[in-house]
Amino acid sequence: MSKNRTWMGRAIEELDRGELEAALEAALNLLRSVPSASLARSDVEVRETASGTVVGRAFKWAFIPAGQLWSEEDRREVQTRLDEFALRRGLQGATVRFGPDRLDVEVPRRLQVEQVIALQEWLDSERETLDVSRVP
Repeated sequence: MSKNRTWMGRAIEELDRGELEAALEAALNLLRSVPSASLARSDVEVRETASGTVVGRAFKWAFIPAGQLWSEEDRREVQTRLDEFALRRGLQGATVRFGPDRLDVEVPRRLQVEQVIALQEWLDSERETLDVSRVP
């Protein structure tokens, strides 16, 4: 990563705590001024439901029914990893759902944009475990 990171013309490393707080607040206001779904990558779907928000992505298991590929034990293992992640990101209550060709994470509330971005990153981290195209 480049060391040429600045805010308002000054190197970030030189900013005091008050300036960093103001910069973070400005960045959060900017991020939150756009719909969360507009910041989602094309391989991630974000949708609002009556009960909260669903963030999901397709995996390459479309030709093997998810119920036959992944057992209830597998789902519990993925749920355990999600629960650990959720505690650190304010996503308590998030639930893993396997679909025929996808993994969805349902969160029982509307998400802030930084939470959507964090869930995208978590789904990426699960790719190594779940994407059967990567199995030798």
